[in-house]
Amino acid sequence: MNVVLLTNAAMQDKLGGLERYVSELARQLALRGNQVVLVCKATQPGQAHIETTPEGVELRRHPVPPKDRPTFAVEYPVAIMRGVARELSAVGPDPIVHGHYALTTLPVTVLRRAYVYTFHAPVYKEALSERQESYFLPQAGERVLVAGLKSMERRVVKRASSLIALSGFMRTELAELDGLAADRAVVLPGGVDTDWFRPGSPEPAPGAEEAAPLLFAARRLTTRTGVLELVACLPRLITRWPALRLVVAGDGHQRAEIERRVAMLQLDDHVQLLGRVSDEELRTWYQRADLCVTPTQALEGFGLATAEALACGTPVMVTPIGANAEVARAVDERFVARDASSASMAEAIARLLGEKTSGAALGARARQVVEERWSWGRVTDDHLEIYERHLAARHDAVGSSARKAGA
Repeated sequence: MNVVLLTNAAMQDKLGGLERYVSELARQLALRGNQVVLVCKATQPGQAHIETTPEGVELRRHPVPPKDRPTFAVEYPVAIMRGVARELSAVGPDPIVHGHYALTTLPVTVLRRAYVYTFHAPVYKEALSERQESYFLPQAGERVLVAGLKSMERRVVKRASSLIALSGFMRTELAELDGLAADRAVVLPGGVDTDWFRPGSPEPAPGAEEAAPLLFAARRLTTRTGVLELVACLPRLITRWPALRLVVAGDGHQRAEIERRVAMLQLDDHVQLLGRVSDEELRTWYQRADLCVTPTQALEGFGLATAEALACGTPVMVTPIGANAEVARAVDERFVARDASSASMAEAIARLLGEKTSGAALGARARQVVEERWSWGRVTDDHLEIYERHLAARHDAVGSSARKAGA
């Protein structure tokens, strides 16, 4: 098959669950012998326009204006529309187009081409919290921005020939945007590389005390991911485990605020912010941890970090927000906190550490559930089935049009 994936940014250019998901899907499709092109924006000046990954994925980046330009909010969508349309015209004939981000898929609706679309998250709800003053936008323009994004996103899901929701939670969010679209959407979850994320026994972290619990979180440092609330719950836990440590992998606009909170609570000896880490380091921390924590406060489309930790046989604590609870409950109900508050997180973490839920039997069950439900082998098979149905429907539509024209 000839497949074009449309997304916001490539995994090697930007840290985030969407970027990781789409780049890994592209890789898996290419490993199956498909011709795969990934179209996205350039995130830095001077990046290569066209790049080929070791697996054979052709990465095509289109330029966008810099965020420090006063007219960025106006220029950006125009640049996306032009860039995506230009890259689509340059790829092979009549590919399967699969969109993963509303703005980058919008040009396909203008071109009136059939496409598959995966609803990862409601962008119109995330827009203001994710922006966090990273570009100029008058306050009066915020309401207009949200309304425009919602209208754009509704257009994209309504016109998709085949529609995928990343989780049951995301299907609910899709229903809020367009009920008919939600009714025809197929739930197809994210994937985990279970060959890479697997149980192991790495060396303890430098300076770690043998009996001290280690908590690990892989999170973008943004408001909705909940790291600030996780830090706030630590004093309750330290009264019981004085040497407890929290290690956080990831970066984002909230880092300075989190560092201030750590200092204010006198937690410098208990919290380590790693920034962005390699896949090797990420796997090692999943394996080292006594408990992996996903303290989401809003809009988690799948829960990739949760699934990766479970693939490593490590228990998790998640908040009942978004799709994380769907992932965690598939293994054990105890992994889900009562709510997303710091107090409930502390209560759930203390219970899980106290019950020593990292036993071999539970770890084996966690691994089995991930392999059966979310391994990339399974998820890629499901995508290929959807593509086959999409091609068949497109072929039938072309045949019908030809018959009408000849009548």
